[in-house]
Amino acid sequence: MNTRSVFRVVLASGFITATFMSLPAEGDWTRKADMPTARTALATCVVDGKIYAIGGAPRNQVVIATVEQYDPATDTWTTKASMRTPRAFFGASVVNGKIYAVGGWAQGGAYLSSCEEYDPVADTWTTKASMSTGRCFLSTVAVGGKLYVLGGGNRVGGNSPNDPTMTLLTVEEYDPVTDTWTRKADLPRLHGGPGAASEADGTIYFAGAGDTLIIGTGSDRGVPLVDAYDPATDTWTTKASMLTARAFFSSCATNGKIYAIGGCVTGAYNSSETSSVEAYDPATDAWSWMPDMQFKRKGLASAAVNGKIYAIGGVPNAGWEPALSIVEEYDLTPPPPDFNGDGIVDIQDLLRLIQSWGKADPLVDIAPTPLGDGKIDAADLEVLMRYWGQEISDPTLTAHWKLDEMDGIVAADSAGVNDGTLVGGPVWQSTGGRIAGALQLDGVNDCVTVATGLDPAAGPFSVFAWVKGGAPGQVILSQTGGANWLTVGADGSLATELRQSGRQGKPLASTASITDGAWHRVGLVWDGSNRTLCVDDIEAARDVQVSLTGSYRGLYLGAGSALAPGTFWAGLIDDVRLYDRAVKPWCRANTVGSDSISTRRTLP
Repeated sequence: MNTRSVFRVVLASGFITATFMSLPAEGDWTRKADMPTARTALATCVVDGKIYAIGGAPRNQVVIATVEQYDPATDTWTTKASMRTPRAFFGASVVNGKIYAVGGWAQGGAYLSSCEEYDPVADTWTTKASMSTGRCFLSTVAVGGKLYVLGGGNRVGGNSPNDPTMTLLTVEEYDPVTDTWTRKADLPRLHGGPGAASEADGTIYFAGAGDTLIIGTGSDRGVPLVDAYDPATDTWTTKASMLTARAFFSSCATNGKIYAIGGCVTGAYNSSETSSVEAYDPATDAWSWMPDMQFKRKGLASAAVNGKIYAIGGVPNAGWEPALSIVEEYDLTPPPPDFNGDGIVDIQDLLRLIQSWGKADPLVDIAPTPLGDGKIDAADLEVLMRYWGQEISDPTLTAHWKLDEMDGIVAADSAGVNDGTLVGGPVWQSTGGRIAGALQLDGVNDCVTVATGLDPAAGPFSVFAWVKGGAPGQVILSQTGGANWLTVGADGSLATELRQSGRQGKPLASTASITDGAWHRVGLVWDGSNRTLCVDDIEAARDVQVSLTGSYRGLYLGAGSALAPGTFWAGLIDDVRLYDRAVKPWCRANTVGSDSISTRRTLP
């Protein structure tokens, strides 16, 4: 199909009538296996596709030398040899396959000038030449076979915990071949305390930190400053400031861009932690918002492996306790243009792209990969048309009952091994579904049973289905002996009874009717704190829950959790999808008289 012709047809159809608003995407970070040792003020390095989490502080005033290796391919952790010196708020980088850990805060509060080298093959640490001065809150970057140490602070008047910390402009270069340190051009201006540095195309970018000369006074607020250092010329250049003034954050670089992750935006001891993430493009000298992490934290570390970013550890509050073991992953691989998450690229996705034509909409900016070019144009349309009519494979789809069978008692799970069994004699409708076939249930005793399910208390998840028919009290999906996840309220609207335990746990009901005899796509999304009902890709209801009641039992499609009379579905059910993440489809603002749309990018 010619993309220009498609654009003309859609534009001429008159569908573009609403005004749209782009909001930051949510829920795109996914939880991975926790780090065995919870800690903050750690460092991370990547060697041969493995992430090494090094040192840090599990509790306030406690410093460790622990090293743990994370394998993103298997989502597993392995303990490695500890450093010779426990240290926190230090720097670590990789040069020629070896990890160099330098400086930091020692147990008892002294600031370190020492440096040690780790050989991942031999799993051993070796002491190397020390820096000229002890410093904490520093940043390190490796470029051209050399290690660069930037900023941080040293003790004023001594090296005891009672001595204040003065921030440094000093930059030092370490040559592993000669085991020597060389003073380089100072930072051009005072960034203050703990900033973050990353390298892109041979240039070092130093961003953020605190705004005061003395660290630890409670007033070391984050700053948005960014300066670039060219090791070849030993010179500094001012760059565009971050969108957020932050300190105690982490940064990493991949795909030619730099990512600033988390941190705090006020003083470290009176802080406002953030989950926000932003990306810097050196080619345009501009920052742009990325999806927030699930968890607010400062003092975290980050690393990039195979186009994925990992945020590791940290602490969620001003008291620096408790340290976190949480690991989150963000996949920068551009998703197929299934913008509404219905599993197929079709006219709905095309309409969404056209609605943002000529605008800067990062949620549908799919060309060039991986992060677009800031404008929706023919390049984005061309990418979309490559997927036209295709079903999209989603690795977070834990179960998918297409319900397209023509006969038999098995409802196949095309995404896994969770096949369902027909009970009571539902009738296959091979051509009568919303997407190909569907299953007709009689409202008396028909349903589909699935032996295994998903524990709602284990983390974010989503479930979506197409339905037609139904009546008040009837259930679309439930958990055996547990809660009715998707059900119909007394007024014919979508509701859920899946909630947190205790007095605060209440059902959530929408005002969106689904029993009018038309097809409706219904869904329940849980992102770890928000419980959202969606009808026809429109947010129909939302509330906050501390948690959800757990259950490992199986599922019923088309019946209540106790198989009670009146809970069996009378109508059609099609294309049931279960995800182990929070899917955020298109959600029209739930405000009377408003035609704005909050767009939620659905990532695989």
